[in-house]
Amino acid sequence: MADKTDLAVEGFQFGTENDAQLARAEALRIKNLEGRLDYNNTNMIYAVYKKAVENRVFKTPVGYAFLKKLQVSLMDKPDLPEELPNIPVQGVYNVRESTAPAVEKVKASSQARRAQPPKKELITKRLSLCANAVLLLLVVIMFVIAYKGSTPTVLNYERALKDKYAYWEQQLSEREQVIREKERELLIDE
Repeated sequence: MADKTDLAVEGFQFGTENDAQLARAEALRIKNLEGRLDYNNTNMIYAVYKKAVENRVFKTPVGYAFLKKLQVSLMDKPDLPEELPNIPVQGVYNVRESTAPAVEKVKASSQARRAQPPKKELITKRLSLCANAVLLLLVVIMFVIAYKGSTPTVLNYERALKDKYAYWEQQLSEREQVIREKERELLIDE
């Protein structure tokens, strides 16, 4: 991480290395311009100022300070060819009325999240609900198959064994009945 003194350019303290690099580049551009600029020539100052404002050449406070210097220099000159354009500022500034802006920011973001979840979360929730419904349906189908199936399982082993023994008992009873009838016939015939 860069030292805070590395992020200072022309008396301005920057928050990131990228901003400081941009300010250094602007400072170099300004130094080259001032080397060739004649402050006694109003038309030259006006042309440089107007071109820099129209093309938004400067984006940092270092560049804005130079533009302000040119603007003040031009305001003192009575022979301006046309009205002086304002310096365009790219930053957005917001005056906060709260004494605890961080707390309000967190509250606002949590309220916004609760009010309307992002589309990605909605899609994820819907997909999860659909997957859960399909899995629940599969579990129910598995229980039905296990209960209705002919092979004994943990769910229906008692019923399957009772049915099997009942079937054997019925067959045994039928065979006994047949044997008794045959015995009666044999006893009667003797």
